[in-house]
Amino acid sequence: MSLAHESPTDGGGLAALAAPPAFSDLPARSVVRAFGVTYGYVRPPEGGDLYVTRYGWPHLHALLPSQWYVGERYAAGARLPGGSGHVYRYASPRAGGGTLDLVVKFSRMAQDVPVVVDLAPPEMVTPEMIAEARFNSPMEEFGLVEELRGRALASAGDRILTQQPLAIYAPPATYEEWELGRSASSFSFHRQLLADGLEPGHMPIEFDIRRIYVMLYRWIEGLDAQDCFERGDLPEDEFLALMPEVSRQLAERGFQVLDNKPRHFILRRARGGEPGLLRRHGKLAYGLVDFELLQRTAAHQQAYRSRRRAEYWELLSRPPEVAAPALTTAVQPARILGVDYQFGAATDGGELWVVGHEPRLFDYFIPDRWRRTRRVKLSPADEVYRTRTRDQIDMVYRRSRVGLRPRVDPLTSSGRRIRESGFNTPFEEVAIAERLRPLGVHTTIPRAIYRTAHESIKAAHLRDASRHRSHDAWRPPADPPALAVPALSLDHDYYTLWDTFRGAGTHAAARVVAFDRASEDGLVSREEAEHRLHEARAQLKRGGLPGDSLEAEDFGLALDDAGAPRRNAGALELLLALDALSAYDYGLLPEREYIRLMRRTEERVRAADYELLDPQGRHLLLTMGADGCLRRDDDGEPHAVLSNFSLVRNLYRASG
Repeated sequence: MSLAHESPTDGGGLAALAAPPAFSDLPARSVVRAFGVTYGYVRPPEGGDLYVTRYGWPHLHALLPSQWYVGERYAAGARLPGGSGHVYRYASPRAGGGTLDLVVKFSRMAQDVPVVVDLAPPEMVTPEMIAEARFNSPMEEFGLVEELRGRALASAGDRILTQQPLAIYAPPATYEEWELGRSASSFSFHRQLLADGLEPGHMPIEFDIRRIYVMLYRWIEGLDAQDCFERGDLPEDEFLALMPEVSRQLAERGFQVLDNKPRHFILRRARGGEPGLLRRHGKLAYGLVDFELLQRTAAHQQAYRSRRRAEYWELLSRPPEVAAPALTTAVQPARILGVDYQFGAATDGGELWVVGHEPRLFDYFIPDRWRRTRRVKLSPADEVYRTRTRDQIDMVYRRSRVGLRPRVDPLTSSGRRIRESGFNTPFEEVAIAERLRPLGVHTTIPRAIYRTAHESIKAAHLRDASRHRSHDAWRPPADPPALAVPALSLDHDYYTLWDTFRGAGTHAAARVVAFDRASEDGLVSREEAEHRLHEARAQLKRGGLPGDSLEAEDFGLALDDAGAPRRNAGALELLLALDALSAYDYGLLPEREYIRLMRRTEERVRAADYELLDPQGRHLLLTMGADGCLRRDDDGEPHAVLSNFSLVRNLYRASG
């Protein structure tokens, strides 16, 4: 893992490790948090990178590679039998005397999976799943183990014991890809998963395809089920029933292990001199080991994503006074043009401003969550895309044109005004949207601003540096403050991130969710959702609209104040968002009404002391029901939402 930060141990020397701080007192520069697990980072005297969990931190001395790592690729302990990978047991010396029994396991991420199932796999593990199996990366594996441990402790059912994940070590030596047997494409997948799994505000890391990664677990005393059976300690009927029983208990907690086998179940002898094996409530007590093929079940993965989305909406709804404190000083509050942000560095080295007071929303908008997901282009002229993030959040992102000279004709009055004003900064766009909405102009909801890490130099004849000069005073927090640089850089690209508008329900403030997730989130049954989608397509087609080309994700489902689906005459209320120009093209807006709508929008914006320099129907979003009719406000006019603020100017003072 290549690291660009200083060692958290004041140089990484052994003396600095003699009295390490408490795990909870580690500074942000010494903390990595990935896949839900927090690590203290140590650069040991031998070189390389050591990531220690909260379980391992009290045993830091025994985890230093000088205590257990000999040679370039092999541990000093005894290799454990029955496994296909490199797994060793070693008694590592503790600082105060005694030893800590470790399981030393070399990660096989990005290698081919030679899955061998000793017994018939459970019904939930299909041949297709085995064919697509992949080894977990070290941090993904630790994250899954921690999640399993947490769910096992919270479960009212049978208890599942696992090895404690202690640390991950990446030695400094590098190798050729073929020496490590890795697939470059598979390794890229793991690198992306790590980027997704990293939490902001902590030390950024990435996997290096040329380095090996070693996982350290705590040893569990006992014998595996295979050995117990062969020694006669485990009757055949119990031996044959054990694997299905373990698979059942794992499935109850939302997990499965694709190569589940008796070698992975550690049994102990009964205590107090009792004969036989240790049991709890009449059942064999076992410890689970080997997690490189541990994964969530499909149902648990779906529930995990649903919880993630639910948390997102819950955080959005919190008032400022109950916002949680920042987890780290790396995410700090900032205020620009009257808008409050949570500011911090993105995982790719860019910068991110998340609108609002809640620092926990920062993680939802880091670029790795949305820049590489499937997208739909929404504009023929501008870079505007709709996407579903890796957290299954629907959003729209737009590339800002600040720093570019508007290429419009100066011979018209509107062209002259646009050239004089120039394109708004992303901060102005957000501020204008936030100011217009309380003044009666419906707008899309801004969520974040992202500045890319890489430079994007504009050709000289296209550059317009006026905004950057006039807004040089905008500077995000820095430590020390003297190091603060302008928030606006002429040589970087900016993106604004917005909620996806899926239409407005009976009440404009009602929440509308993507219809394709309604059954996944338990709002409606799958059968009703499929029937309603078929019905809506046919209904639109009868009205001369392209219903056949619409997918479930194109529709919105209106929810009532209690979060339940709204219905009209018993049918789910499905909505479609479309721009005013498209409504005109499809004959939903006669020319006279289209002109009146555009004029009314301009008047409302002007009443709020702003001016639309480039009024266009494609910037105005309307709502259509599955019946093909536009949704209207109480005054009978179509409910319209303004979605573009790059050429909106304040009437009486400089923009911003």
